[in-house]
Order: sequence, then structure tokens, then C-alpha cells
Amino acid sequence: MKNIVILATGGTIAGAGEQGKDIGYKSGSIKAQALIDAIPELKNVANICVEQVCNINSDDVTSEIWIALAHRIEELSKCAKVDGFVIMHGTDTMEETAFFLSLTLGANVAGENVACATIAKPVVLTGSMRPATATEPDGPANLLFAVQSAVRLSSSLATCHAREGGHLPFVDSTESSAVYVAFAGKLMDARTVQKIHANDLDAFAEVHDSSVILSQGEGSSDCHPERSSSDLSSRLNCHPGLVPGSPLAFDISSLHTLPRVTVLYFNADADAELVRFAAERSAGLVIAGAGAGEFSQAWADALAKVNVPVVVSTRINRGCVVPEQLLVKGTIAAYDLPPAKAAVLLRLALTVTNDPVVIQDIYHMYR
Repeated sequence: MKNIVILATGGTIAGAGEQGKDIGYKSGSIKAQALIDAIPELKNVANICVEQVCNINSDDVTSEIWIALAHRIEELSKCAKVDGFVIMHGTDTMEETAFFLSLTLGANVAGENVACATIAKPVVLTGSMRPATATEPDGPANLLFAVQSAVRLSSSLATCHAREGGHLPFVDSTESSAVYVAFAGKLMDARTVQKIHANDLDAFAEVHDSSVILSQGEGSSDCHPERSSSDLSSRLNCHPGLVPGSPLAFDISSLHTLPRVTVLYFNADADAELVRFAAERSAGLVIAGAGAGEFSQAWADALAKVNVPVVVSTRINRGCVVPEQLLVKGTIAAYDLPPAKAAVLLRLALTVTNDPVVIQDIYHMYR
């Protein structure tokens, strides 16, 4: 059987409260090994090794925990006996952790830039909407499905790895990463997965809509037809902090934390002082704008004066923001990244550069 490492971080799946109740529980109350022992079917799926990274509510996840988790996965990946990883995580910020890992584990880098053992081993995140003490907890089924998915992915990646002579082929931003979310019987790509419901057991879906990305009304799906991916890749590869061969693989080997980025949600009559206050306390801003990244003239005036990179996203679940629509010169379009994921990418981009032009190139390469 495959050898799967489960890295536990807490969340509702490890939550405990009044027996039989679905609410009023405390996340991260039960140790991972106890949860594993309560699912006897796992013994027939894989050889399981469990590590408790932390035991918290996912709302308390920090960039320090992200980086430590990525470093541990990289370290364990060097072991030939490890075939894949499952991460037990709270659902509130699971998509952000998954997205961060997809951008830092070298899953889309070919050749000699990243250890083959790292990129050939899948990472699957899962959690639950009900605590372990609920009458019918969904955690056990999700965890079993996640381990089964890691086993299947491991076999698939190993076959591809062998076929390519020890290297995985380049995977661009339109294809799957090697990081996934397994939830409610669905296996979803870390790049496009979002939590779409606050209460339902089927709380996650892949959300990706580039159909409205147009080039000045020409109907093209490329906002910058003169910018080829190879040109952007060549330009970005000269920046330290990006792994050569892929502008979307960020080198975090020497990092312990990430620059702070604040997400500001625009609403009717929102106070523009929030923009100035947040800019003074942050290395970058993400605006969750109305419509296709819209906001008031007062906010536009305030954003024109800030001296940190500003990424404009939309608070709407589908659609995107493109450079041609930006209201303030020098700001950065997030394309179809939702605000939370746009913030993850900006935090990583800021480890490479503060130049809005280069950061826009990074977002362009992702879209």
C-alpha cells in the first residue's frame, strides 16, 4: 500500500462541543491520531503516518504556519517511502492555504529546478463542516476520500514521472497543480477551488470564469496579445525569489513570514480613510471592488496617493477584473482571482518585487 502522511492543523474536523450538536463547538480540540483511529477503513487504503503541525481554528492560520507547513512537506518529500500528503484543515481559509502551497511547492516546475520527489507527490487538503462530536460528522468521510484521492494521485503522478524520464512536464496556469482540495466527494484544484457556502456539507466548488476577459472588444481571451507567455516567463525569471522555469513557483526556502497585505471590501459610502489607514500598515492592498473592480471617486482619489502596490479584485463570486477596466493608474488587475487568493499571490509577489508592472505580469501569468 501507499504511504500517506497526514499533517493535521486543526479546524472543525478536529472540533468538539456538546455531544450531538452541530454548532457551539471549539475547533482544533481533538488530536489527529484520535480522529484517525476512529476511521478503521483507512487501514485498508494506505499506510498512515500522522503529524500534528498545530491544532487551531483556520481563522488563526498565519503565514508562518503556511511556510512551516510547506517546508515540512518539502522535507518529507525527500523520503522515497512517502507517496503523498493529506492536510487536515479548517474550511474557512482552506482555499488560501491550498493556493499558497500550489504556488510554493514547485508543482509546476520542470527539470532540475526542484527535486523530482517533491513535484511527484500530491498534496490533498480536507476538513469538515460539522465537528467530530456531531451526531453525523462529515469529517470521517471527507478524510477517507482525501486519503483515497492521495493514493490515486500518487499512482498517476508516479506513472507520469517515470514516463518523463524522472521529470514532470511543465504545467502552466491553465492546468492542474499538484495541490487539491477533497471535499464532499469532489476532488478540486487548489487554483480554482472556493468555499461557496457557509453551512452546507457540500461547501466547496471550483470557480473559474474567464469568459469575460476581452481585449478591447475583440473577443479575445487574452487581454495582452502582444505579451506571450514565453516573453513574460523570460522577463520574470530574472527576479530572485522565482524558481527558474516557472514564474508561478516562488522560492520560500529562506522565508519565515510573508509581507502583510490587507484586503479592503468596498461598499456604498465606504470611508476612504480606511484606504489611507490600511496603506500605512501594509506592504500591499487588495481591493474587493464592486462589479468589475469598481469603487467610489473618494476611494479612487485615496488609492492614487498610496505608496504600496494595490491589486483590484471583485467582491462578486464570478467574473474578473482586467487592466483595461482599472480606475486608478498604477493599480494591478487580479483577473479572476477572488480577493482572498489575490492577497496570497500579492504577498508572495512582494517577496520578489514592489514594481506594479512586474506584479501585473505575475498576475497575467497566473490567469
